[in-house]
Amino acid sequence: MGTLLNILGVSFLTFISRISGLVRDIFIFSAFGTSELNSAFLFAFSIPNLFRRLLGEGALASALIPIFSDEYHKKGKEEAFFLLNRVASRLILALFLIVGGGVMICGLGYVSGWFSDRWRLCFMFSAILLPYMFFACLGALLAAVLNVFGKFLLHAGNSIWLNLAMISALMVGYFFHESWRIYWLCAGVFVGGVIQLWVLWVGLGRMGWRFCLDWGSDGRVEEVRRLFFPGVAGASVQQVNVVISRALAYAVSSRAVSVLYLANRLIELPLGLFVTAVSTVLFPRLSRLEAQGERELLREEFRRGMDWVLVIIFPAALGILGLDRTLLSLLFLWGNFTERDLDLVLPVLRIFLVALPFYALSTHFLRGYHCKKNMARPMVIAAIHFLVNTFLALGLMFWLETVGLAIANLLSIILQTILLYWGLGRLGEEFCIKIWTGRLGRIILASISMAVVVKSLDYVLGLYLRGKAHDMVSMVVNIPLGVAFYFGLLYIFDGRKQLSDLGIIWRRFVKKIKNPKRGKI
Repeated sequence: MGTLLNILGVSFLTFISRISGLVRDIFIFSAFGTSELNSAFLFAFSIPNLFRRLLGEGALASALIPIFSDEYHKKGKEEAFFLLNRVASRLILALFLIVGGGVMICGLGYVSGWFSDRWRLCFMFSAILLPYMFFACLGALLAAVLNVFGKFLLHAGNSIWLNLAMISALMVGYFFHESWRIYWLCAGVFVGGVIQLWVLWVGLGRMGWRFCLDWGSDGRVEEVRRLFFPGVAGASVQQVNVVISRALAYAVSSRAVSVLYLANRLIELPLGLFVTAVSTVLFPRLSRLEAQGERELLREEFRRGMDWVLVIIFPAALGILGLDRTLLSLLFLWGNFTERDLDLVLPVLRIFLVALPFYALSTHFLRGYHCKKNMARPMVIAAIHFLVNTFLALGLMFWLETVGLAIANLLSIILQTILLYWGLGRLGEEFCIKIWTGRLGRIILASISMAVVVKSLDYVLGLYLRGKAHDMVSMVVNIPLGVAFYFGLLYIFDGRKQLSDLGIIWRRFVKKIKNPKRGKI
């Protein structure tokens, strides 16, 4: 049960992190709405975040974790840390070159006069925010190593520091002229990145790690490099896909990036709260089982992770869909965020909610490839996803604008999920797992029933209440009612096996509280 305990712990801290991120976004959209200024900032801020996913959390982490885990379990902590220093040294050099070159290119784009004012604004914010990439990417690498040691909580709660720094910067910015608030927000990003890296650095230092530049090379470093470049090629296709989608959105409308960002952030709450937690906790274990040749246990862990993902993600998507306008109104209808902005976000959010289960399954399927050290096939599938998404976006953006970009994203992620699932069966018998079962049918039926109930109750409350009073009462009543109704239906539909793990965990927590001197939970 240690795996599920870790998932619950990571989920809790991820929940706090997502809530703080939600508060941060409320502050941002209250200050700037979906204006051109906000779109330029969000587009620029996405660039270091994409590199973080590419270099820190993406290909490099996926290449390093299986080899670092193998080194640690076979040769001990000291040899594993030698490997980490050699990889980190190369990452630091690459980051200095990328950040330095990026700042120079963005500065040239700003002063050249070759671009419109909208793009010059984006170049300016990109030059300011690119240094955050150094702290974000290096911190993500250290977090991946901490996960190997079972220290998941430092990573899960680390983004809280960034969110708090940005919120604090905006609060200070309110005492200054409105035109200066965006620069205070940029300063908050930089300070938050420094704190994030420092927390992870200290946490790994307590495990015995001492950093020193090490340019030495051995078979393990070469193996990381061999896995990294196919992985970075595949991950870069996905990240370039995101950048191009946002660039197309920025070209379509001055508000489009803000609209897409806000809709995406709302689906990231359930995606990050549980799916990322499952992947974070399961991946080191899957890698270890693969290294030890435990095929049957690997199959069971992978199947169990998929079950946990499906049990949570379907009701989350349909529940938000049932309360989408109420949720947006309660959280974001403040300050410079208006009813017009809300109407722009709603259709995009609904399309993204349909895509949410496919995002979740794709994330989980990729871990199967990574634990098998198979980076080539995900790279090809990512390239297909990129081409399909770009082709559809170019075809739909001039007709449906932001909604067209969202539809292109939905269709391409469905295709990617199907291709990843089809390819899993070719990796080995342990991944020949059927998605569509009677269990999935019961999950979908319970989720749809729950969505109908909360939507109906939200409508009834709207007959008696108006404005924020309706929004707040509806959310307070519907969220616990929806959760209770959903899990109650699962239990009635013979879902007791799906709920038994949670019951065991709850009883063990109660025992731990009653007797703190007991051993590990």
